[in-house]
Amino acid sequence: MWAARLCVLAAFAAVGCSTGDGIHSMLNQLVQNTGSDVQSLSSCMISTRDLISTAQSTATRVLQGVCNPREMNNRFVALERQVVDQFNVLKTMVLNIEDQLRSQDQQIKKNHGKLRRELRALGLGSPSRPATGDAAGANDLPGESHDQEGEEAYEDDYEEGEEARSSPREPEIYRFNSTMHQENGERVFTYYWRVGDINYKMDNWGRRRSLRSSSFYIFQGGYRMYLRIYPNQQGENFYVHVGLTQGDFDNNLEWPFTLKHQVRILDHSSPAEDLLSRLWDPTQLCSEWHWRRPDASDNYECVGLGFTKETLRSRNFIINDAVVIKLTVLLTF
Repeated sequence: MWAARLCVLAAFAAVGCSTGDGIHSMLNQLVQNTGSDVQSLSSCMISTRDLISTAQSTATRVLQGVCNPREMNNRFVALERQVVDQFNVLKTMVLNIEDQLRSQDQQIKKNHGKLRRELRALGLGSPSRPATGDAAGANDLPGESHDQEGEEAYEDDYEEGEEARSSPREPEIYRFNSTMHQENGERVFTYYWRVGDINYKMDNWGRRRSLRSSSFYIFQGGYRMYLRIYPNQQGENFYVHVGLTQGDFDNNLEWPFTLKHQVRILDHSSPAEDLLSRLWDPTQLCSEWHWRRPDASDNYECVGLGFTKETLRSRNFIINDAVVIKLTVLLTF
């Protein structure tokens, strides 16, 4: 048993080393692509030597003074837990860096595409490939490729019509986001959450990976809530959950939370047919444990709205590679 656990430690050290080298390589690539922007990620660099030294010192500290097999076993269990925790931290760092790299790459391509269109609109760019042997024109961008096939493939990703596409729901979002107002004769609070890069998240995120919205108060001095999505739940479905989180005014509020609420995915068609949940009543769903006063950070979410990824890709639920989730809370106690 001890030998097996030592193998686990050795494997963790190997994984840690490869993870550190991988992150270092990713950061070096980001330096080449985005220059000074990599400074914000510099704190994520992991030294392989430091990782091994930390593992050795942790093992020495945990195993020091072992007197019998039972104590040895208990300390190995504690050491395994520390190894798992540190590995999870490294895994989270890698996933976050992956998202930041992709986001920055998309922003660079988008800005490049805008610049090219502006130059063409001003008559400064050359939309066609120059004849063989021609010198580059005075108005060409530095380092710009004149490969016609490559240029067309690039432009397909950022068509002007797609980038300029707007939703008929934008006035609604702008007017009612994070506000209290009347809706269908009820006093309500509404919150809109726009989630971008949604196709990538649905196709490439892990089956249990989630994304949490910012926290928000549903009225002045009131409850604090949040939304959470699972874009690729079990590789098949998209889920939206609602939860309670710790707020500054919890001492003055009634617990458990009893306000009815509903979530929906906006349809950007006209007329719209939103994907919506039923009206969730905390007094009838789950248990008071889910709706209790949060004692530390977030409560566990009780229920969620789920549907297939194919459903989300139908109609116009996705616009400009983003979905908009709306939460409605009825402010009737």
